Amino acid sequence: MKNNELSNIPTEMDFLSAEHDLFASPFYLIAHADFHYHEDLDRAAARYGLDRTAYRLLTTLYRKSPMNIKELAHNALIKRSTATRALIRLKEAGMVTQSNDETDSRIVNVDLTELGRDTDAKILLLGDRQLARAIEGISEERLRELVAVLRQMVVNLTKLPIE
Repeated sequence: MKNNELSNIPTEMDFLSAEHDLFASPFYLIAHADFHYHEDLDRAAARYGLDRTAYRLLTTLYRKSPMNIKELAHNALIKRSTATRALIRLKEAGMVTQSNDETDSRIVNVDLTELGRDTDAKILLLGDRQLARAIEGISEERLRELVAVLRQMVVNLTKLPIE
């Protein structure tokens, strides 16, 4: 019997249900997969002097550079203050440059250097290898369906808060 009659939550995923199973929770499984994905990748990136925050920033910049710090932090899923501290380290390592925006001097743009681009290319290769391990045995169709479901969940969660 479902405790939450107003939703389509299966009983094993319903926190209010006596049949609730943590290991059937989509967010537990997402967190678990993310944890294992990053455990190996973090160790591999450390060989290049990068932590998770740094390689997230580099990877985001690899797709679009330059980018202002606010947009960069948002796209890398990092708090702005955390991104700013990591960017200082990346700048000192010669992987990024920073400059004031031409139209608004309050905005700081970040750009990858050649060293940053080369380093990130190595990290992207590691990420591809890790992704290949993660999706082994999953058809392309099921993988695309998973991505579609996750995108819908993101859209749903960016609507009004629960309270």
